[in-house]
Amino acid sequence: MPWRRNDPDPLETRRRYLAEQERLLSEQRRRLTEQLHPSAGSPAAQAKPAEPPLWRMEEDGPPRRVAETGTARRRNLARQRRRDMIFFFFCMALFMIVLAVALWVIYVHNTGPVNGT
Repeated sequence: MPWRRNDPDPLETRRRYLAEQERLLSEQRRRLTEQLHPSAGSPAAQAKPAEPPLWRMEEDGPPRRVAETGTARRRNLARQRRRDMIFFFFCMALFMIVLAVALWVIYVHNTGPVNGT
């Protein structure tokens, strides 16, 4: 059976199909836009839709976060303890130095030369 030469090009057929789909989508988009934003003269714009009041239930809120109980939390606590321990010993060393300087000043002040008055 010989090939028919007047068969449409498959690429051209696909282009026509896509153009038709694009036209249908633009028409659908226009209709939906018209429904969302009706013109002022249309009766749909003047009538307010009767909707029941929207009540927010307590359980409708965002879910509460549950604290992690895994090893990552313990590891963070161990790191914090280590930092606190270093800070504590640093403060104790600083306190000892200040105390030693204060005692030295008191000792030097009390053992200074005595005036004969």
